[in-house]
Amino acid sequence: MTRAAILANGRLGGGADLRRRLRRAEMVICADGGLRAARRLGVRPDVAIGDFDSASRAIMGWARSAGVLMITHPVEKDKTDAELALDYALKKGAREVEFFGALGGRLDHLLANVGLMFAAEPRARLRILDGKTEAFLAQGRTPLGARHGDLVSLLSLSRRSSGITTRGLKYPLRNATIRQGSSLGISNEVVSLPASVTVRTGRLLVVVTRN
Repeated sequence: MTRAAILANGRLGGGADLRRRLRRAEMVICADGGLRAARRLGVRPDVAIGDFDSASRAIMGWARSAGVLMITHPVEKDKTDAELALDYALKKGAREVEFFGALGGRLDHLLANVGLMFAAEPRARLRILDGKTEAFLAQGRTPLGARHGDLVSLLSLSRRSSGITTRGLKYPLRNATIRQGSSLGISNEVVSLPASVTVRTGRLLVVVTRN
């Protein structure tokens, strides 16, 4: 399996584009209350994982009648439902994972979901998508997949990220260093295509916001 999609219980956006991405995935995994979103979108997931404290009896009944594989974990556990869903995707051999519903809501869950990008390495690349926002870790020279006018922010998730060079952005960086906690890379803008970022060392978070 190459591509998996995880649908969590957080804020969703994207409409038709979200449905297209979910249907393109070779496996759709719902983390607990993500089942509600799947039903609303008209997408039948392959697997649902979690303690299901956020899923109603009706939603659970819908999933079972649709033939969804249900994997139940106790409420008192060492991993979030989202991390359990990622573990399952990696176990099944996913190399690319798109994660929906990971933003919004509780700050602690949002930060933990961003941290799952580290958990996916080196076996898979995890992208968080939320409507007009896409977040991922840069790896070497990384195409941004952005359009003219899109906003791009770069944040170091390690003590520092160095050897950063951007192409196609309004405020270019050339062999620059961004330290953890610095706002140097916030709110740049795509002015020419194709846009890309290169990083030599460190873990550099890329956040693209569509215009």
